[in-house]
Amino acid sequence: MTESRSSPTEGNIITPANSNDSSNKHHYEMAEEHETTAVFVFTAKEVLSVDFCPQIADFYSKFLDKTLLNYASIFGIKEALGLEGSDYSWLGSIFYIGYMIGSMVWAKLVQRWPGHAGKFIAGAVCAWSIIVLLTVKCTNFAGIATIRFFLGLCESIIGPVFVIITSNWWTRPEQAFRTAFWLSGTPIGNFFGGILSYALGLIHGSIATWKIFFLFFGSLSLAFSFVLMYLMPDNQSNARWLDERQKTIAIERVRENQTVTKDSEWKWHQFWEALRDPQTVFFFVTAMGNTMPSTFASQFSSQIVKGFGFTAIQTTLISTCPAAVIQLLTFLVFSYIASKHNNIRLYLSILVSIPPLIGASLLHTLPTTNTAGRLAGYFLTYTHSMSFTLSAGLMASNYAGNTKKSTASGIIFAGWAAGLIAGPQFFLEREAPTYDLAFKMLMGCYALMVVLPILQLIWYKYENARRDKLCDESVANTRPEFTDETDFEKWRTFRYTILLYFDHILGTQATKSIQ
Repeated sequence: MTESRSSPTEGNIITPANSNDSSNKHHYEMAEEHETTAVFVFTAKEVLSVDFCPQIADFYSKFLDKTLLNYASIFGIKEALGLEGSDYSWLGSIFYIGYMIGSMVWAKLVQRWPGHAGKFIAGAVCAWSIIVLLTVKCTNFAGIATIRFFLGLCESIIGPVFVIITSNWWTRPEQAFRTAFWLSGTPIGNFFGGILSYALGLIHGSIATWKIFFLFFGSLSLAFSFVLMYLMPDNQSNARWLDERQKTIAIERVRENQTVTKDSEWKWHQFWEALRDPQTVFFFVTAMGNTMPSTFASQFSSQIVKGFGFTAIQTTLISTCPAAVIQLLTFLVFSYIASKHNNIRLYLSILVSIPPLIGASLLHTLPTTNTAGRLAGYFLTYTHSMSFTLSAGLMASNYAGNTKKSTASGIIFAGWAAGLIAGPQFFLEREAPTYDLAFKMLMGCYALMVVLPILQLIWYKYENARRDKLCDESVANTRPEFTDETDFEKWRTFRYTILLYFDHILGTQATKSIQ
């Protein structure tokens, strides 16, 4: 329910969606009514709860949905299940059909019950862990295709919920680093996952090696779901590691975002606004352009590298660990540069798309006998994920309005899934191991990632300049409120973030004054 009060800005002050949650309502009222000046510092335990838990959850989802099947493909799963022709490619696409459907469903559920984000994540991790364990019972394409669909349905919670967590817990200057930090779970997971898979691949017993992969990582993920249930808070008000005063400050410190609300009412005008917002189109196309090539690394890399002449065991290490190190170093180096030179983020996004373009060209043009050159091209493609990371931080910062934010989040991550549905279909079995059509697709997508950031930046600058011209100086001093208005409706005070700042890994001190 909502509560109306007089305000210097248009709209209603938003109190928590769950009227029975008196604690949550109390802390929002405290943030609105009481004068508090305090320094909020995230401790190690708090960082563990709202930083490392999402990062590990991201690692498990990325590893279980793609890389695990990738490893299993060179350890007998295709032969054991009788996969032929395009069956293996469809296992990747089917997963993301479930993911696309789920991303819209989860976006609606999270918008309806925003105060249960922690429970949503923990429950989803538990569910997908059980599904992974059930993979070992599959005996044919129909069985594993069903498993893959429901796995995608469960894992699709990651995107919509993480956007909500980011905007509700962190200030706009902090959000870019948090988004990048969580996404870094992918290369870290691939590195350690590659080592563990190498060790598991050495086991020769009565259980098939590919089944050992699913049993081990499914059990590990299931255990982690119980850790999430204990550590991951739903919101500031039920974070067990914050006292009453800190809970109030934790809410107040994100007031300047103008994106945090607790209104559960679905507002159709915000839904339609999200659809016609130009930045939704930019993010949707960017997501598709980034994820279509991702299937190369996640689902087909083991088969391609094995085609260079390596054994299955050698491929497990060569195709993952060096690539993961390159991916992580790219993240660290470009994150550091962005923190020191905030005005070149656009150019960094373009820059990280150039090595993959070169790498895909090498893989496509070099003869199969040139193993060293093709392997170098393969490793060059692993800088491209940073392009999406650089732009992903803008998603949580540049949408306001609960329904609009949830809708846009679902649309963007549906685009992310759409790219991953389409990507595997470019890898034709008859073209293995050169995959000519697939590498042409890679080059086209990487080229697109050079152009899109420029167009998006032009639009942001134009829109901010237009709003500045329409406003007088008195509006600039208007105090932001917790209102369920969109960034279009709050045009007098809302400006789109173009240059985000990175802060220290353990958080930043934020002094906020409630006037």
